[in-house]
Amino acid sequence: MKIVLEKTFTTVVTASVEEKPPRVPPRIKAAPAIRQLYWCDFPQDSHLPEFWKTRPVLIISFKNILSGAVTVLPCSSQAQTGNPWALELATTIDGERSWVICDKPTTVAVSRLTPDKKGIRRLPVSEFDPILALLFKWLPKLTV
Repeated sequence: MKIVLEKTFTTVVTASVEEKPPRVPPRIKAAPAIRQLYWCDFPQDSHLPEFWKTRPVLIISFKNILSGAVTVLPCSSQAQTGNPWALELATTIDGERSWVICDKPTTVAVSRLTPDKKGIRRLPVSEFDPILALLFKWLPKLTV
């Protein structure tokens, strides 16, 4: 009986490793650019504390392509009082106030992105620079 359980477990693990996820075509028409805001469909099978539902994101990667992946900072509509790694955005997405979470950079497929109802918004450099500064403050310092 023990052997049957081990075979079943091995088969399940092997099947999930061999199965590739689908390639989904992008829902946007152009490659996302740094400083743009989009809605992102995060995976529903995430594990907490990972982000898991549709939420705004800020594109922080540079030279993106439409069929590739982008690095984003997730945003939350819940006030982030007491979170030293969050900044409130002056620019809104679909009119909602949001806080960008600078200690959670994430890479997602471009196919997970959809634009704001009014189009694609882009943060001004003056609003983006403090976000980058906070992200760089969170990242470890390298010494040579």
